[in-house]
Amino acid sequence: MSLYRCHDYAFLLRRWKKAARAAGLEWRAIGEADGYEVYCATTRGAVEAGGVYISAGIHGDEPAGTEALIRWAEANPASLRAQPYLIFPCLNPWGLVNNARLDASGNDLNRTFHHEEVPHIQHWKTLLKGRKFSLALTLHEDYDGEGLYLYEIGRNPPHWGEELLELARPHIEIEARVRIDGRRITKPGLFRRRVDLRRFPQLPEALYLHLHHARRTFTFETPSEFALETRVRVQQLLIHACTQRALAV
Repeated sequence: MSLYRCHDYAFLLRRWKKAARAAGLEWRAIGEADGYEVYCATTRGAVEAGGVYISAGIHGDEPAGTEALIRWAEANPASLRAQPYLIFPCLNPWGLVNNARLDASGNDLNRTFHHEEVPHIQHWKTLLKGRKFSLALTLHEDYDGEGLYLYEIGRNPPHWGEELLELARPHIEIEARVRIDGRRITKPGLFRRRVDLRRFPQLPEALYLHLHHARRTFTFETPSEFALETRVRVQQLLIHACTQRALAV
């Protein structure tokens, strides 16, 4: 898979339509953004049944997440039938096509969940209304990253972060920086802190999910200067590990 192909939104949608059909998922558009339809794949009839939420591509210059998510879906139709899912393959298609963090209007969509100014994010909120998830995954990358790191927000232990990092360690370096974006990391490769909304006046997706919908939320951050195949493989590994663990709980 070339880097260019990872930014081919039409190709991504074709693959997702096929994967959704194989897994018996409903595939539908939730709205339009910058000339592109934004889609979701969801378990039929599972409006309030809990389960797993996964999204990728809210930052279009972070392609490992979108590619890992479709590869995982293509390889695991049985897992997709085993529990309820709500999946957003790419929340910022214009950004993906243009290899851009922001959308066409210059918005960082991952800082817009506190207001109602982005139509397809409002459609996203409407679709999630009333839903509760045992697990939510948001897939990201970090241009400045020196290794993999995770954000874990869980209402109750046991925590999974350390186990996930150990699972990934044979495949990728773990982030060694002690501060990221001005915040001190909890332990190497892992952020786990009480949520303080005063530090987040512009609300990101993961915190919105934590506040309103999810008992346990992870954000995966692979280092975007590492080899693409390595980043994709690690994100796919983490998706699979989390979804299997959610199924077992």
